[in-house]
Amino acid sequence: MKFDLKKNKYLYLEILCVIVLLIFIIVLCISRSGGTKKSIEEISSPVIKVLQDNQMSKKTNADAIKAFGFDLSKTDGIVYYENENIMEVSEMVIIKLKDSNDAQEFKTLIEKRVEERKNLYKSYAPEQYALLNDCIIESSSNAIFYCTAKNADKLFEIFKNSL
Repeated sequence: MKFDLKKNKYLYLEILCVIVLLIFIIVLCISRSGGTKKSIEEISSPVIKVLQDNQMSKKTNADAIKAFGFDLSKTDGIVYYENENIMEVSEMVIIKLKDSNDAQEFKTLIEKRVEERKNLYKSYAPEQYALLNDCIIESSSNAIFYCTAKNADKLFEIFKNSL
C-alpha cells in the first residue's frame, strides 16, 4: 500500500479542525457554566439608572417574599422595584441565585404572580393587562430578570450587558 501525502494531508487537516472546534466548545461551556460572579449590585445598578423617574420605587426583600414567595436562602441577593400606584402593574425583579439549578423554581413563582395579576387586571385595566402579557421573564445561568414596564425591552438589554 502506497502512502499518498496529498490525500492524507486533507484528512489530517479535517481531524485538526474537529479537534480545535471541540476544544473551543469545551472552553466556552466551562466559562459560562458558573454563571456571573458579579454581585447583585453590579448587575442591577446599570438597570436601575435607566428606570424612569417615578416609574417604580425600591422595595425590600420582605416585599419580594410577600409578592412572589421567594426563598431568600437560595439567593445571593434580590433587587425589587414596584410602582406605588396599585392601578399600575410596573415592577422589576433581578435575582442572583446561589445555584443556577434553582432558576426554574424562581421563574415559576414569577410566572404564577404574573398570571394572578393578569386575572386581576384583565377585566378593568386593558393597558395594564397588555403590559403583563408583554412582560419579560428571563434567566441567564444564576441570574433572573423579570420586568413588566413600558421600557422592559430596554431594561432587559441593559441587564444582559451587565452580566
